Amino acid sequence: MKGYRTKKDIIYETLKKEIYEGFYEFNEKLVITHIAKRFSSSEIPVREAYNQLKSDGLIEFKPHIGAVVSSLSKEDIKNIFELRIELEGLATRLAVDHLNESDLEELHEIIGESNNAIEQDNYSLYEQKNIEFHMKIYNKCKNPLLVKTIKDLWNNTNRYPSVFKSNMEHVKISLQEHEDIYHALVQKNSVIAEEKMLKHKARAGREILRIAQKEFYEKIDESKMKEIQNIQRL
Repeated sequence: MKGYRTKKDIIYETLKKEIYEGFYEFNEKLVITHIAKRFSSSEIPVREAYNQLKSDGLIEFKPHIGAVVSSLSKEDIKNIFELRIELEGLATRLAVDHLNESDLEELHEIIGESNNAIEQDNYSLYEQKNIEFHMKIYNKCKNPLLVKTIKDLWNNTNRYPSVFKSNMEHVKISLQEHEDIYHALVQKNSVIAEEKMLKHKARAGREILRIAQKEFYEKIDESKMKEIQNIQRL
């Protein structure tokens, strides 16, 4: 039946969305019995959903622990962004010939709304407008598989805290780059538009890596503090 979703599909899609949105922390345990109870299900569809999430790289199975939400290493992020840079550049180049005047006006409005978000120090709104800007372009590339792949890769790296949060310098540079991309699109210059997008995504990738490295060292510091506290209790 068209549109019918099995219990496994529902569990898989729900957990995937929640992992992408940061509902679970890295290495958080996903207890099968708890998930089964939550979805009023037996454990079989939960295990099937887990296997699919594992193939997506979103969870892993650890001995004596079970399923946990997988984390992204610096190498993972680097590899993902190598793909994102090329694919998002390609989507931008392909979109140039399909963006009409109405589309360009909408992109211009998004840039204006993004600027308003900056003036209001509203980072979450800017992030929303950032996604709208990019997806408006990519959705016009006329290649659904390319768009789906970009979205999946985007969602995976978005599991890290926003690169826009409390980073005004990054936000302002991002907006300027959006304007540069927009002008290339208006001029129907696919080569320049792709080049601007490639540089834009490369810089975003470096920022995500910086955040990942910062979190890594913060976790080390937290671990050391716990060791010190345990020693002090002796």
